[in-house]
Amino acid sequence: MRTSPTLRAAFATCLLMASAMLGAQVLPLGSDEGLSLYGTDVTEFTWVRGQYTNHGGGRGGGFGRRRGGGWWDTDYPDADQNFLRGVQRYTYVDTNPRNHHNIQLTDPALYENIFLYMNWKRVPIGSSYSGPNFSPEEIEALREFMFRGGFVLVDDFWGQPHLDDMFVEIGKIFPEREIVELDISHEIFHIFFDIDRLAQVPGRMVTWDYGGFMKLDDPSYPPVVYAVLDDDGRVMMVANYNTDLGDGWEHTFYEAYPTRYTNEAYKIGINFLIYAFSH
Repeated sequence: MRTSPTLRAAFATCLLMASAMLGAQVLPLGSDEGLSLYGTDVTEFTWVRGQYTNHGGGRGGGFGRRRGGGWWDTDYPDADQNFLRGVQRYTYVDTNPRNHHNIQLTDPALYENIFLYMNWKRVPIGSSYSGPNFSPEEIEALREFMFRGGFVLVDDFWGQPHLDDMFVEIGKIFPEREIVELDISHEIFHIFFDIDRLAQVPGRMVTWDYGGFMKLDDPSYPPVVYAVLDDDGRVMMVANYNTDLGDGWEHTFYEAYPTRYTNEAYKIGINFLIYAFSH
């Protein structure tokens, strides 16, 4: 891993010192300033988005909606850049909004990182026409990444059919491990910001009435965070069900998107990141 245990501990100390000051704040990021303001220096933390083999029914399979099929790059790059804006402003993590990239799961460079984000969007809701269909090589790489201490954040899947598929795909990676539902009392929800209620962070289907079958805080789609733990109880993987952190980050500067959901998306995302650094 690029981040050593000593550096993890240093990050954790600094970050936890700041948490008391930030716990009750909202996260205003100002205007959508150009990325040139952030320079080109290489920083300690780089945001990594995983490219996966797509389900055969989704836009030709392959490695990306804009790159030949699939949905791994949903909300890219605005979600990645804006989230790093928040991490830079509200934590002591050494990063900036320009330091993000995509990586195929079988690339050995994956093991140089500590945190992996994957959007598991499937379109349309209620079907399995798209989304991940991991190859044996990708399965082995993800297992090795997490057993080496890496943390995987899965985002943006909705409804029972997609939940069933999530269990199938995670079951490929960890057939011997239980997929558990994290209670709101778990440390991960309180390690930096205190999160006492899981928000249903909406996607564009709600905020633009795109699709017309959901509304804000729709009780038919209760948000849940599922997880896989290692033998010591460390969270190796979280899967955000019925929520879309990526849209919450992507639309930070869009006036029609409700600010309260943007705030919740940053808070839980930052909590996941700090947990990864400190565990």
